[in-house]
Amino acid sequence: MASAHRFPPLLAAVGLAFAGAAQAQAQSNDPSFRLTNNSSLALNEIYVSSSDVNSWGPDRLGDRTLGSGEAYVIRLPLGQCINDIRVVYTNGQANERRQVNTCNLTDIVFP
Repeated sequence: MASAHRFPPLLAAVGLAFAGAAQAQAQSNDPSFRLTNNSSLALNEIYVSSSDVNSWGPDRLGDRTLGSGEAYVIRLPLGQCINDIRVVYTNGQANERRQVNTCNLTDIVFP
């Protein structure tokens, strides 16, 4: 009966180790992410810039479009975690998200 009491602390320690590893992974220094278009319209433009910058910079899609249900990987410099994201649909409407900590996620879905 006494040995049964030894396992819960061991299991708790293992659980904490896994939780710590998951938290460390979630707080990565890599701000790159996958943007998925979940609207019925294609995206003509995607802009991502550091929230510290007052301009959007270049269109990440260039001459491509991102169709409904498609995904596109955005690569950003290590450490550039707080970003503003803007997408422009084929009808000209835009959708923005500001102050997104992209180091804490791997996927962003618009709209």
